[in-house]
Amino acid sequence: MLRKHGAILLALWVGLYAYACNPNESETYTAALGGKADQAGLPSEGMNWAQIEKRCQKPAADEPIIYSDDFQWGISAEAMAQSFEKIYYADKRLSGRAYYDEETRQYLLPNDDSQGGPVVLSPRLIENVRRHIEKALLRGYADYVFFPDMGHSHLFIPEDRWEEEYKSTPVSKMSSMYSRLFDDPELLVLYHTAEQLQMLDEDSELLNDRHLRWRFFTRNVVGDNAYLARIDLLHEPTHSSNTSRKLAGHQYHGSGFGISANKDGCFPYVVGEFTYWFDISLSDPPPSEVGVDF
Repeated sequence: MLRKHGAILLALWVGLYAYACNPNESETYTAALGGKADQAGLPSEGMNWAQIEKRCQKPAADEPIIYSDDFQWGISAEAMAQSFEKIYYADKRLSGRAYYDEETRQYLLPNDDSQGGPVVLSPRLIENVRRHIEKALLRGYADYVFFPDMGHSHLFIPEDRWEEEYKSTPVSKMSSMYSRLFDDPELLVLYHTAEQLQMLDEDSELLNDRHLRWRFFTRNVVGDNAYLARIDLLHEPTHSSNTSRKLAGHQYHGSGFGISANKDGCFPYVVGEFTYWFDISLSDPPPSEVGVDF
């Protein structure tokens, strides 16, 4: 039985499918929010870091990874639900996923040595991304946590802060820049949801479907990094797919991070009474073979 994430949209799909997976009910967390900020401006008390450290081991060299051609563009909502269930229960995980390093006692994101090596993934970003996920699912701004829906991000940084702190960073120190960005309370994270969902017809007109129209107009989700449990929406009327990359007073940085839910994932998020798990990576899913179109 499929379990669908989007709480607001459940009524539209009664009889078609429910949530897209059946997680392990023995591993439960309290949701970091329930439609409002739980403790605005403060870290959540719902993170069991000891358990997360054990789950978040460094990937083995032969760990199966998710490929870009595991997904298809222009898929239906029903096909997306089926794809999510398959990916959630698969052994495949994100390439270059974050892991807990016991020596430094930090979460690290693999990155190229030419850019400074691993990026420190701050607990601040981990907790705030969890809140972004939970609130986006609660409001129906996303249905699933993987590339075809809510699976990649971009970054907004206040212009003055960008000029003072980040703009002059050389390529050789990009990892250091990301480490600082991910722990910056002024960082905003932009998610383009419904990434591969078919919402337009061959003439680039919106399909006459209430659920798809909702997803179209709510696909630019912006979350804070200050424990405010707040997400906002952007709209881009000049773009045929409503893909926004502009926020007044902020510098857009296109290279963010990816997220994907998996039964063996590092970090928790809660949907109703169920706990799900997800991974974070700086890398987009690569093609399975050289020359494969994405």
